[in-house]
Amino acid sequence: MSNLPINIVRVAAPLRQQVIDLLRAAIADGRYSPGDRLVERELCETLQVSRPILREALRQLEAEGLVHNVPQRGLEVVTLTAEDVRQIYQVRGALESLAAAEFIAQASPEQWAVLADAMAAFEAAAAEGVPSRIRTAKTMFYDTLIAGCGNPTMAQILKALHNRIQLLRGVSLAEPGRLPNTIREIREIFEAMTTRDTVRTRQLYDEHIASAARVTMQALAAGR
Repeated sequence: MSNLPINIVRVAAPLRQQVIDLLRAAIADGRYSPGDRLVERELCETLQVSRPILREALRQLEAEGLVHNVPQRGLEVVTLTAEDVRQIYQVRGALESLAAAEFIAQASPEQWAVLADAMAAFEAAAAEGVPSRIRTAKTMFYDTLIAGCGNPTMAQILKALHNRIQLLRGVSLAEPGRLPNTIREIREIFEAMTTRDTVRTRQLYDEHIASAARVTMQALAAGR
């Protein structure tokens, strides 16, 4: 894939992890769309890595539910069904509102500061209107919240869900009127969290996830 950025730094992190991160970002940004094939030879040439390293990375993405092996075609980016979407958002809603409540109880002052920075970064990115920066900033907010919940098991499950939701985030944010609503919803959640109002936080989070699920399901049903 010629438009896949090559940012391999062989001494900064394990090469396998860098390849995973690059491919995951390419899927999240839409450079690889659902149903696109992942051809090993082309990826090895583009990323300048060996086939064993690439295969290890692809196995990780397969375990995360981002790619799968299709008979007669090989590996391709997963296409989520309406039922997949319903289940993902159902589980996400239950766990993420709990994670927000646990963040209120468990997070350190440093984590609160990072969350505030993430909120500001998301609003700034939305004002600029660059889709990739919006997705990155929104992901930073969620990642910070999950990291501060104090429950590694819940954080691990939510991280896996968010990796799959990357396949959908561009769909929901691209819907007319969705981005302003998303900013407002997350701002309300953040403000409820800062006042330590756990009940209000969970209520707002449930509404936010339900809204995201509804918009995404409607977009998929319309073929967008």
